[in-house]
Parts: sequence; structure tokens; C-alpha cells
Amino acid sequence: MAEQRRLRVLLVDDEPDMLALLQAVVAATSWEVVGRATNGPDAMRLAAQIAPDVTVVDYRMPGENGLQLAERLKALKPNVVVVMFSAQNTVEQEALDSGFVDRFARKGDLRNLRRMLDEIHDELRSRLGDA
Repeated sequence: MAEQRRLRVLLVDDEPDMLALLQAVVAATSWEVVGRATNGPDAMRLAAQIAPDVTVVDYRMPGENGLQLAERLKALKPNVVVVMFSAQNTVEQEALDSGFVDRFARKGDLRNLRRMLDEIHDELRSRLGDA
């Protein structure tokens, strides 16, 4: 029996320390971090090359905010699941109402982010038929 394909995750945050923390959280699950980016242009280049299943995107970044990046990611890869990750609670509803963000996680609650990633993992596995 073939081993289940690990889901591919792209992490985007302008703070290198937060990227390292996110990678530690994601690596502890049955996910594979296939890319890390500190800005929108790098994230788009990586997404085009690696076709992630899920992208965890920081809201506040210089130049292009996470919502603008989410819109561009969805245009490039309509099936990618975008998780907005922010310390700003005020952007949650705007992000979820945008149509470009699938889930919202607060930066201060990494356990919730892991739980959310596990839920997405289960949903995508059933949709992909364990491809």
C-alpha cells in the first residue's frame, strides 16, 4: 500500500523568527513545508513552482498585505487553502469576507493553528482521495 502524500505548505511572514516558529509547528504534523517567503513576490514565485496545498499568510507585511497576496494566490492556484495569520483581530472578518481567505488564525494561538491545519489536512485528504 502506498504511503499517503504529505500535504504541501507554503509559509509567508515578513519576520524570520515567526517563519521559524511556524515551520516548527507545521513540521510537527503530517505536513511538509515546501516553501518559506518573507514577502508577496517571493511567495507568488514559490507558489507557481511548488503548487502548495495550503498557504499560511501573515496579514501585515511591507508592500503587499496578506489579503492582497491571498487574492493573487487564489488567482494563480484556485484550489489552494489560504490561512490568514495575524495578531490583528480587527482584520478577521474582512479577511473571511474577502472570498480569498479560507481560514483565520490568531498569531498568539499556535495550538489553534495546529488544530486548524489538522482539520484542513483531513478535508483535503478526503477531497484528494489520499492521492
